[in-house]
Amino acid sequence: MRPSRLVAVVATTAVLVAAASIPVAGASVPTGSRGVTSDSIKVAGVVDASQFFKDRVEAGINARFNRENDQGGVSGRMLDYVETVDDKHDANTNLTEIRRLVQEEQVFAIVPNMTPEFGGPAAKFLEQQHVPFVGWGIAEAWCDNDYGYGFTGCIVPPASIPNTGDTWGKLLDKYFKAQGDNQGGKGKTAAVITEDNDTGKRGLQEIVFQAKKGGNKVVYQKAAVPAGQAISDYSPFVNDMLSSNNGGPPDIIYLVTAATNTLGLAGALKDAGYQGLITNAVGYDPALVQGARREGVFTQFDLPQDTENPAMQNIIEAFSTVGVSADKISQPALAAYFSADMFVQILKKVGKNLTPERFAKAASKFTYEIPGVIGPTKFPTAFKQGAPCGTLVQSDGTQYNIVVPYDCYTNYNYKTGKKLKY
Repeated sequence: MRPSRLVAVVATTAVLVAAASIPVAGASVPTGSRGVTSDSIKVAGVVDASQFFKDRVEAGINARFNRENDQGGVSGRMLDYVETVDDKHDANTNLTEIRRLVQEEQVFAIVPNMTPEFGGPAAKFLEQQHVPFVGWGIAEAWCDNDYGYGFTGCIVPPASIPNTGDTWGKLLDKYFKAQGDNQGGKGKTAAVITEDNDTGKRGLQEIVFQAKKGGNKVVYQKAAVPAGQAISDYSPFVNDMLSSNNGGPPDIIYLVTAATNTLGLAGALKDAGYQGLITNAVGYDPALVQGARREGVFTQFDLPQDTENPAMQNIIEAFSTVGVSADKISQPALAAYFSADMFVQILKKVGKNLTPERFAKAASKFTYEIPGVIGPTKFPTAFKQGAPCGTLVQSDGTQYNIVVPYDCYTNYNYKTGKKLKY
């Protein structure tokens, strides 16, 4: 029997756990430049450490910030990274810690912001306080906020912004064609599973649309997995999907879930003998590549050491300065690196006279890109759309390999099917 293949994909499709709604009290517009002195800029990060390990995140931040500080900082100011807060997968903790960082620690910016628990109240508080936040926009709170900048833009928009890229479906179509299947993704049956919350339900619409743009026939689409809970038995979801194609399994299974559920579902599918293609967007970590449950995992970012790309060589070199070798650079570390790099690039555009308002003005007409790696993420469009770009990588149980090179695709309104200008 052929082993099942697991995959991970694109920078514009991560859909994780939605944050709870929490009121913001006592917010007021600040004056002055909190966290900025003549020789330093104070920054802190907020992460869900259960999904984005703190040591990996800090490796990415330090790799980029240390390099800038070694060159004299930005406009003579050192980047002072004071702490990485773990919101413990809890929206209340997320808001409380963000308020503490702003009101007590007096940080200029939240970099990186990497947590699905980041909700509307926290985003509104940061906007009211004029605190820039830069990171991975994996929640709808990133969209339409003058102070929020995702390095891949607004990738999980609210229902009022019904758009998505065709990236995931197109990548898989190219993958099948590269395997000698002239039909590509056309006619392949597919199951799409997300978590059972508002974000998951909206994400389900997005990924079903992407699968269909890749030619797939979607035979299963459910926001079925309980969000924010420890799951000991994935068999009900697995059995449901494996009988969805007229009593048999589909050709492709799209896992659009948090990292823990992605690994749990992938492992359960393999244990059940699934022979098809399993694809996800959050599983890239070379430290986890070995072992049967990780074999074939595809992910969002392109770091199976594309050594021909000078930009990739530069990233690898930066990580080496903080003791992380090329084969240990993970998705959380990369996301933190991109967050730090984007922040630095905007600071350079602002120049010496740094205020939150000048930062926001510069960022509102800014394009972030590392050629062949990430972006282009074009603001102000990226306040409403994600960068429809990505690569496809596959592990063989020992290492990751690029199976579809980095490229950019097309954004659509997934309700009307209309192409969007990006």
